[in-house]
Amino acid sequence: MKRHFINIILRAILLGMAAVTMLLSPSCKSNELKDQILVLTQQRVLMANERDSLFRLLEARQVEYDTLTASYNALSESNRELLQRIRNLQAGYSARGAQIKKAESEKVELNGIIAAQARKNDSLVSEISDREDRIAVLNQVIESKKAENSDLAEVIRKKDSRIEADSLKEVARLRQPKENGFVNIFGFSGGFGLGARVPEYNARVIGFDNIFGYQVDRHFLGGVGIGLRAYNGGLGIPLFLGFRYSPVPRSTGLNPFIAADGGLEFFPESMKNTSIFIQPALGLQKALGPKTSLKISVGSLTVGKMPNSNKSRATFLTVKGAVSFSGKNGPLFRQ
Repeated sequence: MKRHFINIILRAILLGMAAVTMLLSPSCKSNELKDQILVLTQQRVLMANERDSLFRLLEARQVEYDTLTASYNALSESNRELLQRIRNLQAGYSARGAQIKKAESEKVELNGIIAAQARKNDSLVSEISDREDRIAVLNQVIESKKAENSDLAEVIRKKDSRIEADSLKEVARLRQPKENGFVNIFGFSGGFGLGARVPEYNARVIGFDNIFGYQVDRHFLGGVGIGLRAYNGGLGIPLFLGFRYSPVPRSTGLNPFIAADGGLEFFPESMKNTSIFIQPALGLQKALGPKTSLKISVGSLTVGKMPNSNKSRATFLTVKGAVSFSGKNGPLFRQ
């Protein structure tokens, strides 16, 4: 736009100089001068029109310039804002760079820690492997111990079963009446003689005795006895051992037994005629209570030498009844 304006001004100056030159030249004719003036006038009009056009163009250009100035100012403001943002970004970049450097240093430090941790992990892996090997060995030992425990458990189970069976037997035994202990047997007997009879000591006998015995078990009893017998010829004092045997003891009812007594018999009227005797018998017994029982037996009494005129042996068929009493800690009779 400025170059166009300058060209117009130069053209006006050149036309003015040409007009002055013509006016000052003497050789110019008046007609030519008029023509030239007319031409100049036309050119002046044209120049005026061009000037008006130029002014309008300048006004338009001024508006454009003002618009461009406003745009430039706006762009300058935007530029300043952008510069501020750039500075802020540069500051943030610098801070970010510091953070990155710090992060890199921390990264290096962490890498060192990780490397140390990796070495430690390697040692831990090695130790874990060793522990796993030891655990495998221990598992094998445990399995062997489990097998041993299984065998021991089987042995213990068998022993427990045996103990249980023995305990049950013991409980059953304890529930049964007591079978051993001291027993006192008081008996009364009588009989008549067998075979040849002489007037003295051989016809009949009546007596009583007492046995201080001990019940060994359900079958066997033994003890020491003493008594008094009255023969038709005098008295006799037996001192003997007494035995009782029950072959098939029953829980209730009558129980058979075998009796065997034997020992010395003293005759007070003639002590020099002391003799031996035996008295076997078969009988039945019945419990009268927990501590008492009744015994009835039939047997024989044989005395080796009687104090009669013949000094002969005498045999009697006897019937005997007796009552047994067990002591506080003695056996309990089955009723």
